[in-house]
Amino acid sequence: MNESIHPLAKKTIVWYLAAASLVLILMMVFGVIMLMNQGNMISLTPQWFYKIMTAHGTGMIGIAALGGTAILWYFLSRYVKLNPAILIVNFALFFIGVAMVLIAIFVFHFSDGWTFLYPLPSQSAKLYGAAGALFFLSGMLILGIGFLILYMYLAARLTKVYGGLGKALGWDIIFRGKEGYGPPAAVVATAMVISPTRQLFWQEQRYSSPHF
Repeated sequence: MNESIHPLAKKTIVWYLAAASLVLILMMVFGVIMLMNQGNMISLTPQWFYKIMTAHGTGMIGIAALGGTAILWYFLSRYVKLNPAILIVNFALFFIGVAMVLIAIFVFHFSDGWTFLYPLPSQSAKLYGAAGALFFLSGMLILGIGFLILYMYLAARLTKVYGGLGKALGWDIIFRGKEGYGPPAAVVATAMVISPTRQLFWQEQRYSSPHF
């Protein structure tokens, strides 16, 4: 199958990559500021240092996901017809979540370093109130919902086109010795990202194959 990327998706991908590039530059600036503080070239209060480190840590993970999604969508579009509305929805939810995270950090003074694992958001030695944790975790939740919608859509499309995520991974060729070279690399990479467990393959084979 040789699909062509939708023009709207192509424009959206440009916005994805532009946003990822700009945020990457900002994260580099934050990194330099922290290094200068550690080298006694400038002086930051511990509170501001952890604010910057919180934004830097979450920001680097966020742009990796954002940029990776743009690249994944672009190459997958060559083999699977995709609805650009899903890409736009994820982009919108991403920036809503990012805005909430930034509000939590720089307005409500939320700073948990590079991780937001329990107990840091809820037990903060009373350095910041509940509003900061609420905004931060809610923003991360919205980010997660955006990617969940995207991955569920991609899983549905791969299942429809290739007959299941297991077949999109090429496991029917590997485990059954079928002839062929398997799905394209972009399809395999996408299925690998969105496949929860290997057990999913066996469940698909059980219900889709007459041999089970």
